[in-house]
Amino acid sequence: MAEKAIALPFSIDSYGKVASTQEQSKIWADRVRSVIGTSLRERIMRPTFGTLIPFAIFETDSTAESQIRIEVEQAFTQQLSLLTLENVTVTVNEYTNVLSVNVIYALPNNETVSTVVGLVLVDGANPIYQELL
Repeated sequence: MAEKAIALPFSIDSYGKVASTQEQSKIWADRVRSVIGTSLRERIMRPTFGTLIPFAIFETDSTAESQIRIEVEQAFTQQLSLLTLENVTVTVNEYTNVLSVNVIYALPNNETVSTVVGLVLVDGANPIYQELL
């Protein structure tokens, strides 16, 4: 029997039920985004879940890139051990100040998948919604 998981972002399907998926690449991409996007100690009942990436975005570009790369590698080793990390690319768009993390990994069935996670860098005194205008 294939694995079934709640589809993220959370939604209700046309039948009024919680939307779910059996697509392995979608399930694992949601898990990768969940781990990378969660700050360490953010979840009270699971304080070791997540990474220190949210703290790295306040560093200089080169320092943030190296710290994010290290955090992603550690997350795959400790929390996503069923996946095989193949490559992590961190880029910063100088115009929009958006930092993107592209993670390429192999699923347990050896299918290679790419997942992009975008993080916004705040470089000014304006709130984040004004930074993007």
